[in-house]
Parts: sequence; structure tokens; C-alpha cells
Amino acid sequence: MTHGNCRTPEISLLERWTQALATPQFQTDRISLDSLVCTLAPAAERSFQRLVQALFREGLLACDALAYNERGQCSLALPDHSHLRFDHLVPGRMGSWDLRGHVTLCRADQPAQKIQFPSQLLTLLNGCLESPATSEGLARLNTEIDDSFVNDTLCLAFHEQWTLKLHAAMAPAHQHNLLSHLKHDPSVSNPTSVLEQWGTLGHPWHPNYKTKLGLSTHQVIDFSPEFEARFPVLLCALHRQFAHVETLAGTADYWPWWQHHFPQAAQQLTAQLASQGLEASDYLPLPAHPWQARQELPQLFANEIGDRLLVLTDIVAFNAHPTMSFRTVLPEGRRDAPMVKLPVSLRLTSVQRTVSPRSARMGPRISHLLQTILKREPAIQKMLSIVPERIGVHFKPQPANDESSRHLAVLYRDNPLSLLAPGEMAVPVGSLFAIDQHGQPLLRQWVRLSKGIDDADAMLAFFRDYAAITVPALLGMYLRYGVAFEAHQQNAFMVMAADGQPNRLLLRDFGDIRIDRKTLHAQGLDIELHDPKMTLYDDASFVRDKLLHTVFMCHLGELVLLSARYFDIPQALLWDELSAQVSQCFDDLRSQVEPQRWETERKALLEQDWPAKSFMRMRLLESHADIVGRLPNPLSSLARAG
Repeated sequence: MTHGNCRTPEISLLERWTQALATPQFQTDRISLDSLVCTLAPAAERSFQRLVQALFREGLLACDALAYNERGQCSLALPDHSHLRFDHLVPGRMGSWDLRGHVTLCRADQPAQKIQFPSQLLTLLNGCLESPATSEGLARLNTEIDDSFVNDTLCLAFHEQWTLKLHAAMAPAHQHNLLSHLKHDPSVSNPTSVLEQWGTLGHPWHPNYKTKLGLSTHQVIDFSPEFEARFPVLLCALHRQFAHVETLAGTADYWPWWQHHFPQAAQQLTAQLASQGLEASDYLPLPAHPWQARQELPQLFANEIGDRLLVLTDIVAFNAHPTMSFRTVLPEGRRDAPMVKLPVSLRLTSVQRTVSPRSARMGPRISHLLQTILKREPAIQKMLSIVPERIGVHFKPQPANDESSRHLAVLYRDNPLSLLAPGEMAVPVGSLFAIDQHGQPLLRQWVRLSKGIDDADAMLAFFRDYAAITVPALLGMYLRYGVAFEAHQQNAFMVMAADGQPNRLLLRDFGDIRIDRKTLHAQGLDIELHDPKMTLYDDASFVRDKLLHTVFMCHLGELVLLSARYFDIPQALLWDELSAQVSQCFDDLRSQVEPQRWETERKALLEQDWPAKSFMRMRLLESHADIVGRLPNPLSSLARAG
């Protein structure tokens, strides 16, 4: 049974919980109904925070409609003369909102009613929105945000048990520090993979941060990284004449390369093709997510299967450990295997997670370009490494049809561990936000490891070290070469050096990278494009928006908010530190950047309004294209004076 069309939120929640409690994963970890009940408050707080923040940040709700009493409680009047009371709702820079505690509906002559589900909150707020959702649109949004909420309750219950198991496995020498344990304990073969799964939280801005419509409860748990998932990836064979293969310069041919990494599955595939009277050399191996192989491929590619251009098999290519990106998996959790990005024709968050022919082709091409740039820039190379995308393969029908091809493709990238020196550990940035057994973010453990103490001064010093790597690396690449990485929390690792200090940034996933054409060409560099409207752009502001949204807002900005909340540091101190680092980077690069571009970019980053991706507007309008608003610049002199 897929979820999303149940009668009431309460019935849906109980049905989903019953299904989860029957899974082997929940039974093995002895997760009980009481465990799930305990997740209701924190899951509601997380869901409400993202929902309310999106509505205010995107201008769908007016901030001046809020009223505060002398105890700091906040209320919002509703059209029917009732009002919502928030225990704690405080605005911050970057259009952020800190929501804690309960949200309560207060009506005259009726008992106060605590709001439990995000659909209830959105339904109450809909009449106050700048453009209210239609009844159909509201029903769709309610299904999505309640699905996210229920999945988050499952995630929180599992995470708590997993955290206790990790803690119990630590030797006393690690002093209850998970990072120290993962880095030094020989029983942990791949610490980065553990952190990818344990630290999966979802998008920090998106109200649908855990939405997985189209999957049953069992499938959510079987396939999602936050449930320590392991699943078999199935092997298909695609006829060479209908396959496009793109390889990074210096890489072996695809079939021998694949045989080297997956010898047993390659041997089985050769034998199975021969048993069907097919010539194995006419085909190429194509791994498929089990959901895709069983639910999508038989229908979408029935003709190709009938013509034996695509052969589906039950051969297990490898057992997959999904990473923070649901569709990118690590074979067997190995240190030496390539990462494998697989299409899954499902809406996860709000987007269908396929692998486009553009991604399959441009991944290796962009990787080659980035490697070329980093060789030229030894100063940046000390602070920044990339995880190259080595081979992309996609179905190539005649005539070309990208909409069809995106469902039958694969992209292989190098293993992050292959890029580390002895003693280093790659820490997924998203995992720093995950909560440990003391209710504190993992970030605190790194601060303590790095500084010997974890007070506010230590946190500020750690943030200074962190920004001193991230800002010159990513802003430097942007100013010098026009490259705006999609370096949000899920795509970025901060490498921990042998001595426990932040060392350099490691980036992956170049599918949505944006590059300023004029700036790149001025450096004597170019790239062959799959789609002339993508990758290279003539609109500098469009490229800059990617840098600001992913790097300065979803990555560094969210780190500021996390630090301010848990370390009792005024937000202003951290924003001012970030502002100083950005100013310093501009000063250092002034002689290397065309004067007009330098002025324009400096003003855009340090004074002018920043872009705010409007996730709720996009869902309200069912828009697949980005809708971008504007919000006050948290680094500006105006923000500092406020």
C-alpha cells in the first residue's frame, strides 16, 4: 500500500506506525509504540519551523501580522477571529525563524487546542496567505507535508536507537565523541558512509524535507539512508547501439572498468546473456535501483525489452548503502568502490529523482574542467578538492528523447575516501546538524575535538577556521572562473585532518553547477555542452544566485543559525565574521578580477538583497522551474546596524 490518501492525519499516522513497527529493522532495534509517541513533539517542531519559515520568508504570510506579549509569546490572528499562539517564534537574519515548543489554536469560549500535524497548521494559515491555495492545491500540499512529518517521526525514533548503539560501541578513550570513535576505531571500515546515513536530515528550508510519496512504509525504511538501509541493486543489460557512454579523460573503457569493480556480477551477466542466445559484447551493464527495475522499467521500456535492446535480470550488481542523496549509493559500503547515482522515478521532496542525459554527459566533462582549473590554482587546491564524475551512461533512442532516457541511466563518481590522505576523514556537512544522545548537534563534538573545549569562544574560533577554508575556496572559484558550485550541506564534505582540525572542502555532484560564460572564456577555457541553455550562462545574476543560495545560505548561513542556537552566541557575531571573510576574499582577489565584475559582485554579496528560493510558492503553483524571491542581505551594513 502506498501512503498519502488516508482518511485523517491521525488514522494515517497510526497505520504508518503499525507498518513500521512490523519491519525487521524496527523489531531488531526494539523500537516501540512509546518510542514513536516520543517523536511527535520534536517532529512537529521541525516540520512547523520549516513551514512557518517558508511562508514568512517567501512573503506568503506578513510578518507584521504577528503580535508579541510581555512574556515573549507570539500570536497570529486568523480570519475567523481565532488566533494561533506560538510558545517561541523569533525572527533572525537571512529570513530565518526560530520556532520552538508548541503551536496552539485559541478560540473564544473553547479550550485551547494544540496543533499536532503540519496539514492542520497549513489549513488554518491558508486564509491568511497572500494567495491562498485552492482546495485541490491545499489537499495536495497537506498530503505532502504530512507524509514528510510521519516519515520524520519514523526517522527520529530510529535515529535515537542508532545513536545509542553507536555510543555503546565506543571505547572509553574516545570520551563519548562519535567523530573520534569513527576516525580512530579500526572496527569502523567507512566512517564517512556511517555519517552519511546517520546524519541524513533533509533540506533545511523545504517544508517537504522528508516527503517520499509513492513508497510504502516498508519501502521508505528499506531504501532510505536514515534507516541504515541496505538493498540489492539489480543488473540490466543495454544494447551498445542504444547507449551513450561518456568518460572522464584517462578512464578505461566502460565494460572492462565495470568488470574490474564488479567481477562476479559481470561474469553472471555474460553467462545469462549467452544462455539467452545473445552476444555479451553487444551489451553494456546498467545497474538499476530495485524500485526502478520492478516498478518503472517494465512499463516504460516494454518495447525495448520486447526487442531485446534492454534485458532485465535478477542478477544483484551489488548491495547498496544509500548516501544522503537517496539515489546515490555506495556498493557494499566499500572504501574502494565507485559511488553510483541511479534514477528513481519518484517525487522525493518535490522533484522526480531521475538521471538526465545532460547529467550523464556533463558530469565527466565538468569534472575534467574543474580538474584543469584546480591544477592551475595551487592556492585553491589546498582548500578545495572535487569528487570527479567518471562515467555516465544513458539510453539513447532514435530519435533522441531526453524525457525517456532520464529513467534509464547511471552516473559513476569516485569514492570520496580515495581522495583522502592517511589520517584524514571526510565529514558530510549535513551530518554536523544531526543530534547526538545529549540533544546536541554533532558540530559540538567537532568543536570539542578541534579546540579542546566547546564553549562560545571555541565555537566562534572553529567557525572562523571553517569559513577561512570555505569562503576563499568557493568564492575564489566563482570570482576567478565564474564557477558556482551547488555546495549545500548534502554535496559538501569538510575534511578533518589527522590532528582533528578542518583541513579542506571536498565537493561532489555537478549536475546543477552554473558557470558564467564570459568569466570562464576570459581564462581561455571552454566546455562542450549537451544542452546549450544549461551549464554555461550569460546572465551573471543567475549564476550568482546558485552560489548565494547553496553556499552562503543553505550551507554557511545554516551553520551560523545552528551555532547561534546551540552555543549561545549572538547571531550577529557569526554573520559579522562571515562578512569579514567575504570582504577579505574580495580584497585578496582584486587584482585578479575584472574591475567592473569585482565591484558588481562585491555589492551583490555584501550589500544587495539575496535570492530566496521559494519552495512553497513552487509547490502552490506546481512549478518545476525555480521561483526566486529576495530577502535582506544578512552580511550588509544595514543588517549589522539593525
